[in-house]
Amino acid sequence: MNDDLVPVGAFAKLSGLSEHTLRHYDAIGLLAPAHVDPRTGYRRYSPDQLTTARLIADLRWLGVSLAAARTVVADPDSVQARALLADQNDRLIRQRHHLDRQIAQCSAYATEGIRMPTIATTITPVQIKLGVSDKARAERFYEEAFGLVQRVVRHTRDRDDSAYQFGDYGQPGFFLLFFLDESSFDRPGPSTIGFLVPDLDGAHRRALRAGGVEAVAPAEQEDMPRSSAVTDPDGNWVWLYQG
Repeated sequence: MNDDLVPVGAFAKLSGLSEHTLRHYDAIGLLAPAHVDPRTGYRRYSPDQLTTARLIADLRWLGVSLAAARTVVADPDSVQARALLADQNDRLIRQRHHLDRQIAQCSAYATEGIRMPTIATTITPVQIKLGVSDKARAERFYEEAFGLVQRVVRHTRDRDDSAYQFGDYGQPGFFLLFFLDESSFDRPGPSTIGFLVPDLDGAHRRALRAGGVEAVAPAEQEDMPRSSAVTDPDGNWVWLYQG
């Protein structure tokens, strides 16, 4: 047996990975020990595996998935590895912006008090989406002509969605204006409108009974109210949001 091999406990301390994590990485083939005793199952690692172990620990600290970490570890300088790390960098920037907005909101609550959202008791129009051929040109026009300012209205792990927001969610006068180009999946009709409703499932069923066609079944969505969508007899999209 190679006397230079490091016992799993010592390797865990040196690498910053727990023994449990090392066992898991061995099981999924991400970091296999240099030697496993066939009788006891005791694992030992080579000192030169510390570099890989520390890289994996660093990648996980950065929020890189195990699947992406496997690609990076296999060839850190590859085009695929750099692309995965660039995607994670963008994701972290979005998370930072989201955290900045959370801090600003919490600060406003602490200094100005909390306005409780109004619970919807009637159907209220809250959103319209306009189809455009050039979003940048449309944004310039509305911003220059009417002084509208975009803001991020939905934050997910993979992207941020921006719109022109009027008022505060849950308050009278709240409204969102979106521009959709041909890449948007809900732009098949001439236009799209959204309603805040007190009973999403009931409103969805009533729309179907009235002749609508289900486009998106009622479901929970990331960082937005529970929602669904139907198309009307003319093909316009109608989004419904739980108030």
